[in-house]
Amino acid sequence: MFQKIMVATGGSPWSGNAVATAIRLANSMQEELLIAHVLEEEPQFQAPELDPSDPQVREQMEATGDAIVRQAANQAQRAGVAYRTAISWGGIAEEIVRTAEAESCDLIIMGTRHITGDKRLMTGRICNEVIATAPCPVLVVPLVH
Repeated sequence: MFQKIMVATGGSPWSGNAVATAIRLANSMQEELLIAHVLEEEPQFQAPELDPSDPQVREQMEATGDAIVRQAANQAQRAGVAYRTAISWGGIAEEIVRTAEAESCDLIIMGTRHITGDKRLMTGRICNEVIATAPCPVLVVPLVH
């Protein structure tokens, strides 16, 4: 059914839940898992101290991204799942879709948290954009409490 599954991870509890789901699915189907992480060039909630044009900030963001991907890769390895990793810079939704296209992924798995009211409009923006533009099916995994 699916030959290459991509999971987008950001280090949050809800993306951690997506990673666990992707590992279980890839393991049960004996398929390759692509663990993807996007470093934002222009963070959505920019604070002056988080300016990626500053070399030290950029280096720290890359180190954090590497650690997030390494943690997911360790989980995949412990489960016996074949995996590769991809880290890129750019807009999160755009890079997830671009990576899925470039890697010929058959399924994208993303996590989301349960939020109600007006906050859900901003929080779901990335998932909604990926769903609307993805070249393949998107599985959105909620954080279960």
